[in-house]
Amino acid sequence: MTLIILGLTFFAVFALYTGIGWARRYHRRSSKINPIPPDEKITSSPEIIEPLTPFDWRTTEPEKHRPYKSKYNLTMSIEKTTLSDLLAIDKTYLDRITLRRQIMADHEETVLAANDDITRPAIQEFYVWMVGTYLPGRYPDLFVLTTSEPNTTATYLNSKVTGESYPLSLPASTRGIEILRHLGGLVEDDVLFLLPSSDGDGYALQAFVTCFPNGFDTRKKLGLKLRDIHIPVPGYKEKLEKSMDRWFDRLEVGTVVRRFNWTVQPHNRLFASSGNHLYEGDEVQHIEADIDQTFVRTERQFVHRLPHSKAICFSFKTYLYPIRDIKAEGLGETLAQAIDGLRGGNVPGMYYYKRAAVWGDSVKKYLRS
Repeated sequence: MTLIILGLTFFAVFALYTGIGWARRYHRRSSKINPIPPDEKITSSPEIIEPLTPFDWRTTEPEKHRPYKSKYNLTMSIEKTTLSDLLAIDKTYLDRITLRRQIMADHEETVLAANDDITRPAIQEFYVWMVGTYLPGRYPDLFVLTTSEPNTTATYLNSKVTGESYPLSLPASTRGIEILRHLGGLVEDDVLFLLPSSDGDGYALQAFVTCFPNGFDTRKKLGLKLRDIHIPVPGYKEKLEKSMDRWFDRLEVGTVVRRFNWTVQPHNRLFASSGNHLYEGDEVQHIEADIDQTFVRTERQFVHRLPHSKAICFSFKTYLYPIRDIKAEGLGETLAQAIDGLRGGNVPGMYYYKRAAVWGDSVKKYLRS
């Protein structure tokens, strides 16, 4: 992942994809989203969520993704998938959500934000679907729907991992940022909400919970259009700016796509709001990486459109793979070539942007030793 800065760029290559036949087309260039009637059942698509059962999170290993290639191109590969695959829970789940709650307490100004007038209906829609449909549908061994007491109609999602309960019905006075706080402590994927900009020209980031940012302060991106968010990305304006907006315009409800990205970081921090990129004018200081504290950082990224509010939801799960594990798998030379490949492809400036100019020589030396 490079969060939204690198994470969203790949979707432009899918610009002509027309989606699933039954999906309703989005009314382009509308800057408003639909409020949700309080008595309306919220679903994220006609798709039935496929359950994973039996499922023991305590023994489930994290997924292994090795998405690097010998030459880096900004238009990276993507694939169509389903909403059932949206979240991947494993044995790190409890530690991750505990960490996320601490990060939200310590760094709220960086990891939580919402322009309520614009995004609260979308945040509410996603929360109610996640709590009432997705989690109990996908992971029924971990999450169950219950009522608070006999003869009541109030429904809650109960987590068998933490013993906590989450209400499906939210008071109208609940702020979007508080709903995001609940989500941030329930699922370990970061979630961003994008909407058409107020002038009808492109899409803008209007809400997010991003506990694991990769190299920048997401708060500084709030309200910005995609083209402005991506200014630091080498090659974005020339290669992707126009096609990105066209793809977002055409994204239909029911179309779900995913991809993976990667970088290397010489530290073990999931919360990295700075230090993972180089920008124009930054001084390059080569380091000898501590191999025991060097990781391949990979994001498992999804994009889909919410059916009622029509907001676009971008979410990702971050993995840290020890560099020693990569070499032990026999992939040392493959990764070393991929690091070298950041200099080539269609965006040679990516070697500098991904900070490989700082750690690259040291890491490649280890991988090839």
